[in-house]
Amino acid sequence: MIMKKLLIAIMLVTAGVAGPGSTEQAKAQTERSVVKKKERKVRRRTRRRTRRRVKRRVTRRAHFAYRTLPRYRARVTVVPRGAVVVRRGGVSYRYHEGIFYQPSGSAFVVARPAVGVRVRVLPSAGRRVVVVNQPYFYYYGAFYKQVDDEYEVVEAPEGALVDALP
Repeated sequence: MIMKKLLIAIMLVTAGVAGPGSTEQAKAQTERSVVKKKERKVRRRTRRRTRRRVKRRVTRRAHFAYRTLPRYRARVTVVPRGAVVVRRGGVSYRYHEGIFYQPSGSAFVVARPAVGVRVRVLPSAGRRVVVVNQPYFYYYGAFYKQVDDEYEVVEAPEGALVDALP
């Protein structure tokens, strides 16, 4: 018991000798360590965050009016029944309901028609477009102009407005 009293007395004396400034210094040291710990936590959080790059894949979809038709440059092994052979510039296209098929090896490729190709029948879904008082027919990206009893593929007239592009 005497030892405890002696130990307490020594502590009081050293606390009094050190003065009030030493206790403030001790508090400041503990506060600094707390602040440092908080800063480290914040730094760790920012380091853990990483930006993820999202690669968006853009897919081109056909207009709803053409969604059931084959896309241009699509490879087809068999041409639909009833396709008509149309020749232009040394190439013999197969034409069926507004779609032109160009031979490519043992298969066919869906192609845009060459300007000047003539067909006898237009597809029923073709649209009539009037540009500068001239009637044209539009279907699947091609403009047709009536010549005698046939329809000839022509360049797109300047100023033509269409409801859908293929």
